[in-house]
Amino acid sequence: MNMQVIDCTLRDGGNFNNWFFSAEDIGQIIRNLDKANVNIIEIGYVGGSGSNKEKSVGSLANCTPELLDELPNTSHSQLAAMVVPSVCELHLLDNLNPQQIPWIRVASYPHNAEDALPYIEHLKNQGFHVSFNVMAASYIEEKDVAELAKKANVFGADVFYMADSFGNLTPDGVRNRVAAACDQADCSVGFHGHNNLGLAFANALAAMDAGAAFIDTSLCGMARGAGNLPTEQFVSALHHWDKFDIPYKLDPILTAAEYVLSSILSSPMRISTPEIISGISNIHYYYYDLVIRKCQEVNLDPLEVSTLLGKSLPKKVDMSSIESVIDQNFRQESAK
Repeated sequence: MNMQVIDCTLRDGGNFNNWFFSAEDIGQIIRNLDKANVNIIEIGYVGGSGSNKEKSVGSLANCTPELLDELPNTSHSQLAAMVVPSVCELHLLDNLNPQQIPWIRVASYPHNAEDALPYIEHLKNQGFHVSFNVMAASYIEEKDVAELAKKANVFGADVFYMADSFGNLTPDGVRNRVAAACDQADCSVGFHGHNNLGLAFANALAAMDAGAAFIDTSLCGMARGAGNLPTEQFVSALHHWDKFDIPYKLDPILTAAEYVLSSILSSPMRISTPEIISGISNIHYYYYDLVIRKCQEVNLDPLEVSTLLGKSLPKKVDMSSIESVIDQNFRQESAK
């Protein structure tokens, strides 16, 4: 089976530590992943993250050409960065060089996906490999996925990517969406799974069975909330399973994972009540603390409020969305 791994430790993992990676951290991760023949190493954002609003962040939250020049050279892996159009103006990409960073991944939510299309076209014309990463894939049905995949292909995307940002999808939901995208787009299809319900690995396998050629992972699963599919777990299982013929070397990946666990993470990624409720309810992990705070004020069940919030498909994380759901569904209770 022909598939490619994109390791997102330095980009998505940065949501866990606000991108405060030392030069030693960056070097250890990139060099070992390169030794392991990982296809693509995503090293951060250009222009910042659209969801993490921390003011104090490390250098990989906004990769500059100067920073890219300082990264270790790779022999096997290509580097990638992510761009979120809602926080990164198009002209900020003009200083990027595809010789420095061959891949740019343009990410948007379904409600503002149209804003990403000019970025895809512009970057493709500049000589980059480009993917269109649609976040919150659980918010859109198969027909809408197919339409977005078709548009991404028309604008020049090399890969159409679906991110299960809230860890809500099941293997059936992933399989159906990937199959719909593969049916409508000539470009490759990829999948990025979060592990809120412990389904990241099963969802990745379902995506591959349905035709996905790119899979996102991160060392030790490092990312916000419940994290991603762990790179070391995924590659180890593929090595063990004779269904797959893969080019990845396991030892350097295990070395990198041990480094992340001992030197970067204070403890292993966990799946606890906040992650599970966010996954079941289909809401962003950053909502959870806000839901808890508001539910304590008005004496409501966080799971019930979270479930109703997810059904409303909120477009951004803010208290007003929670208050609106409570006003619409619990007027009498909240008025007491």
